[in-house]
Amino acid sequence: MVYGAQLKLGDYVEILPGVYDDSMPDNRRDGLVVELLNHDRGRFGDDYDQLNVMFHNGKILKFHKSQVKMISKPD
Repeated sequence: MVYGAQLKLGDYVEILPGVYDDSMPDNRRDGLVVELLNHDRGRFGDDYDQLNVMFHNGKILKFHKSQVKMISKPD
């Protein structure tokens, strides 16, 4: 697992312990990054600090980059 790495579309991530949402699947905290979001709407470049993660139950949830750790990158 990689901590503090630059996240990209298609990365496989895990939501860190202590972060919870009712829509996350039971016993599964892993998912696929499907969208990168920035807090400044592009005014200061590609400073992405949020991401949408799609889970195995089909739900897409938004998290801050500090709430996830990368498991693997696409080939």
